[in-house]
Amino acid sequence: MQTQQKLFTNRMLLTLLWPLVVEQALNVLVGMSDTVMVSSVGEAAISGVSLVDMINYLILNIFAALATGGAVITSQFLGAKKPGEASRSAGQLVTLSSILGTAVMALCLLLRGPMLRLFFGSIADDVFQAAMIYFTITAISYPFLALYNAGAAIFRSVGNSEVSMRVSVIMNITNIVGNAFCIFVLRMGVAGVAVPTLVSRVLGAVIILKLTTRHDNVARVTWDGVKHLQPQMAKNILYIGIPSALENSLFQLGRVLVVSMISLFGTVHISANAVANNLDGMGCIVGQAIGLAMITVVGRCVGAQQLDQASYFTKKLLLWDYIAQGATNALILIFLNPLLSVYTLSDEPATWPGCWL
Repeated sequence: MQTQQKLFTNRMLLTLLWPLVVEQALNVLVGMSDTVMVSSVGEAAISGVSLVDMINYLILNIFAALATGGAVITSQFLGAKKPGEASRSAGQLVTLSSILGTAVMALCLLLRGPMLRLFFGSIADDVFQAAMIYFTITAISYPFLALYNAGAAIFRSVGNSEVSMRVSVIMNITNIVGNAFCIFVLRMGVAGVAVPTLVSRVLGAVIILKLTTRHDNVARVTWDGVKHLQPQMAKNILYIGIPSALENSLFQLGRVLVVSMISLFGTVHISANAVANNLDGMGCIVGQAIGLAMITVVGRCVGAQQLDQASYFTKKLLLWDYIAQGATNALILIFLNPLLSVYTLSDEPATWPGCWL
């Protein structure tokens, strides 16, 4: 293919990618800051938070998979030069996300105790109480998290990932400042980590949904596109979203089962595993960003009936991913000890080996 025939130039790819990398990095760094700050409350607190976060990641993957289905359909319509259909698919994604988020919230609030016992067995009472507090508050944020993911996916599908990055910056600043205030000033303990998370997700959902309704948005969300569920469009989104959800959820469920075995070793090992998961997230920042970008790029190519370009850009982005992630993870291994030193953990010998689980 000649350069002038390609749907995306290197500059266009980088313009799409760098906000996604920043957004993913912020999410990981905020997760690390949560763990660092809650570690000052005690290992029961960090253990309870980390156990619930494993369930939260599982649920987040379900929301992200639905958003992926919507982004793929919207990108294909944009590639086929059908902005009206793209707008309809964006509206249906918002509708489906609100329904799914509300349903998952209700289910988790109703069964949060049995779910914790099912996944993690007989954990210490102080860890269980911390987990219950954190689970209850974060579960209320699920509808807003699902809606934020929908809004972010809509902007990624039109190639404007900078919008979701800016909203993410606002959310994460709100979260970090709120954590510091609630933990160190108000002394709220585990609730001091959960309440700012809820507030930041509500704020992020409201802002990004408002932005999707702007007239300069190619896949503009309208009330007519949201208020009624359109079976065929919803089916198209779910046709992609459900298999993606199953794939991602099975992987995350495996991680939950691993943590359920680690929880049998005690609070110290749970805390160490939480720290290890934070550092693991750092190594996946670029890969997650490129994965999100690939949805838009490949979707546009397929919509434009340019299947050879879809294959070409898939291989190109994968090569970029291998190079970037190799360099990132090498740096993490080199600076592993300084990174571990920022957490407030006990000096028990079992703590640091636990970080390798």
